[in-house]
Amino acid sequence: MNTYKNIKQIENYLSILKNSAFKKELFLKELLLNANKALQTKQNCEDKETDFEAMMEVYFEPSDSSITIVDNGIGMSKEELNSFVNESSYKKLEKVLLDNSLVEKELGLYFIFALAQKISIISKKHKKDTAHKFISDLNSFDIAPCINEDYSGTVIYIKLKDEFAKEFTNKENLITYLTDIKEFVDFDLFLSYYDENFQEKVEKIK
Repeated sequence: MNTYKNIKQIENYLSILKNSAFKKELFLKELLLNANKALQTKQNCEDKETDFEAMMEVYFEPSDSSITIVDNGIGMSKEELNSFVNESSYKKLEKVLLDNSLVEKELGLYFIFALAQKISIISKKHKKDTAHKFISDLNSFDIAPCINEDYSGTVIYIKLKDEFAKEFTNKENLITYLTDIKEFVDFDLFLSYYDENFQEKVEKIK
C-alpha cells in the first residue's frame, strides 16, 4: 500500500467540511455527474459495442453500511485512477483550502472521504484488455490489475462512516436525493437494493 503524501492537507480539508454546512448529498451528485460524462463519451465512440445501452445504477446495502455507483461508460485507465493522488489533485485541494469555498470543486476522492471510511474503484477503459482496482482509505491506497467483465465501465464501492451510514442507506432518502440529481444527467438512473425477503429490487428514478 502507498501512503498519501499530503495527509495533513486531507485531514485539514475534511475537518473544514465536517464543521461546515456543506450538503452531504453533493458527493452523490458529483459521482453521478462523473458517470454521466463517462456514458456520454462512450455513447459518442464510433467503435462502441453494437449492443451498447447506457446504464447508471446506485446500489445500497444497510447491513454493510455501503453504497455503490455503477456505470458502463468509457471507464478509467490505471493512469486515470492514479490521478486521484497525483500532484494536480493536491494543488486542487490546496486551492479549496485557500479560498475557503465549500461548493462543488470536483475534488472526487477527497470529497467522498468526508463521508467514507474506505472506497474501492474497479474500472476498465474502453478497448483495453485489463481492468484495474483502486483501494483506498484516508491513510493509504493501492492500484492493481483485476478480473472484470469484457465491457468498459466503473464500479465505485463506498464504505460509509457510521455517522452517515443510516442516511445514505435509506431508500426514501436516496430516492429524494436521486430525484433531485436526475435533471442533471442524460441517461436512465436506477436504484437497486434487496428487500426484506432478500429479493433484488430495481427502481427507475423518475
